[in-house]
Amino acid sequence: SELPTPFSSRPVFVLYYILSWIKGHCLWIRRQEGSGIVLAVRRKLGTAVVRNRLKRRLRSICRDLDPLPDSLVLFPQNPAPFVSFSQLQEELEELISRL
Repeated sequence: SELPTPFSSRPVFVLYYILSWIKGHCLWIRRQEGSGIVLAVRRKLGTAVVRNRLKRRLRSICRDLDPLPDSLVLFPQNPAPFVSFSQLQEELEELISRL
């Protein structure tokens, strides 16, 4: 019972499922398998200081949200580091309501 490798002669079947992103102006979100909040902050958004500040703001918003889904992926877009805390909070609440 040898496991097939990508270079073996036997076909490998993998099941994929598509999770669609719910897109806002500053954030994209989607559900994930498992539990917890995942913050996917790219280097493209700014220096380490900017990215860490954004992650702290998003964690704080998630902590204060009452009906927070148990599994969520947050993917900030380019304007996210430059908008106010209240704008981020409003957008995340609106996106979660659309899940």
